[in-house]
Amino acid sequence: MRFRPLAVVAAIAGLLVGATSVSASSEHFNPPKHYYLALGDSLAYGYQQAKFLGEAGSGHIDPATFPGYAGDLAGMLRDVRPEIRTVNYGCPGETTSSYFTACYFSAVQHFPLHDPYSGSQEAAALAFLRAHRGQVSPITLDNGANDVTPCLSSPDPNCFSRTIAVVGANLNRALAELRDAAPDAEIIVMKYYDPFAFNSPGTIGITVLLDRAIANAAAHHGARLADALTPFNLAPPQPATLCGLGPFCPLSDIHPNDAGYAVIAQQFWAASGYGRLD
Repeated sequence: MRFRPLAVVAAIAGLLVGATSVSASSEHFNPPKHYYLALGDSLAYGYQQAKFLGEAGSGHIDPATFPGYAGDLAGMLRDVRPEIRTVNYGCPGETTSSYFTACYFSAVQHFPLHDPYSGSQEAAALAFLRAHRGQVSPITLDNGANDVTPCLSSPDPNCFSRTIAVVGANLNRALAELRDAAPDAEIIVMKYYDPFAFNSPGTIGITVLLDRAIANAAAHHGARLADALTPFNLAPPQPATLCGLGPFCPLSDIHPNDAGYAVIAQQFWAASGYGRLD
């Protein structure tokens, strides 16, 4: 996830009131199965910049030291299904477009993933689902924040709106494929938090627009929503709550600390409804 300060026009001022929170499959409870599949960007990977740079400097990067929200959620899942196995294809830097092509983090930079694969994250996910048909649930996904980065240097005033529309279309395609390959899986998609709110309070409007596109795509495919925006950016007191969940005040890394990742995991857990199995 890479998301930098933006100048937000007045036209999006009030969008928080209308932010969508969709849980299209909430009436159909589906307990976890044999495998949990985590998909997405650096948040799915569990990236933390200071830790990563420290390991890179030592010459050894161990993905196991980056459990992130997927690792925390996996622990919760084992409480209700001890034998469940986690497969994490999260790729730092992934966009909703590169999801269909290749993981730059691994293919070009040659950094290790939690569960290695060649080619695209899309192909790896679909191959795994087809090889384990009926055995995978939940599937979690966070993707879309990295797509907007090129707009920061674009003179085009429509860059953000156009790019967010592309995010929605790409997620619609990705979720359609996942739903087709795993029709009975619980798919849970994350709405992003805004790590820039302390330094640049106006950025939250862009995050809301991005989250709305994510929510709309999720709704079309019966996917649930894990809301990271509310506990990070809306839960009082602010900015103290946001500042406690990552190195955001002042900003030194857009990724959460351990406490922040635990909060995101709890949002996925709450969206899943698995708590009724405790």
